[in-house]
Amino acid sequence: MSVATRPVWFGAWLAAAALGLAGCGGGGVSVTDTASGGAGSGSTAGGDGQWRWELPADFPVPAVPADNPMSTAKVELGRYLFYDVRLSGNGTQACASCHQQDKAFTDGLATAIGSTGAAHPRAAQPLVNVAYHPTLTWANPSLVTLEKQMEVPLFGESPVEMGVNDGNKDAVLGRLAGDPLYPPLFAAAFAQDTAPIRWDNVIKAIATF
Repeated sequence: MSVATRPVWFGAWLAAAALGLAGCGGGGVSVTDTASGGAGSGSTAGGDGQWRWELPADFPVPAVPADNPMSTAKVELGRYLFYDVRLSGNGTQACASCHQQDKAFTDGLATAIGSTGAAHPRAAQPLVNVAYHPTLTWANPSLVTLEKQMEVPLFGESPVEMGVNDGNKDAVLGRLAGDPLYPPLFAAAFAQDTAPIRWDNVIKAIATF
């Protein structure tokens, strides 16, 4: 299985979407469900340690923020986080609950449902080729990076999506730190940090994936 990068997914089942055919809800998706990860691939190859994109012919390299360069370790961490329901405030919903691979990374609902059961005014956004989007929402054109956009579903209160807030954000990080899986993944992805399990790194890893 190849892993997705800076969401540019090109699985065989998405061939039409890759050619241009192209919030949250539903049951939780366990971290153990990551075996069917995305397919836009790359690797950190060569002695210079630089990321090598592997894209279809004539596809441009996506813009990547200077403070969040691509790496294999960061993609792998982001892949696990994307599917982990423990990332939501109440531990019931993952990013993948609303952004499902078999539905072009949306959920097929007319309007999304947040982790607390609240209905949203819009459907969950498809994530196919989202790395190429100049803005990430219709409502706020200032959200021009995946990193900034991700703060909305994580921490937004109207509507509530993932439901992370000042009252539970430390507990959510504690869930990750308490799982033997995550400390080495964070350490590999953010080797320069002495305490890498923090929210800005969670966001960077998922955006990289």
